[in-house]
Amino acid sequence: MQDMGLCPGPCRRQMEASLQEIKTSERMIPRAVHLPNCDRKGFYKRKQCKPSRGRKRGLCWCVDKYGLKLPGTNYVAGDLQCHSFDSGVTE
Repeated sequence: MQDMGLCPGPCRRQMEASLQEIKTSERMIPRAVHLPNCDRKGFYKRKQCKPSRGRKRGLCWCVDKYGLKLPGTNYVAGDLQCHSFDSGVTE
């Protein structure tokens, strides 16, 4: 098993940077911070979403394992099925 501390994936690095930003920030603006949805290897999960606000669901979008938005996908509020999009990357 690899030690994730030595070489975390790109999603894990972004999450750690966002958490550090929250820790050092003088004012907390929750909607300004995006915590990515990572898999256990530290890469991006196919579906990424912004947080919900009250009863309104957050916007979701589909990405490849490096966090790049997949071409032909839109930002959707709610239930988005990203497994139907082929990014050309096998996981």
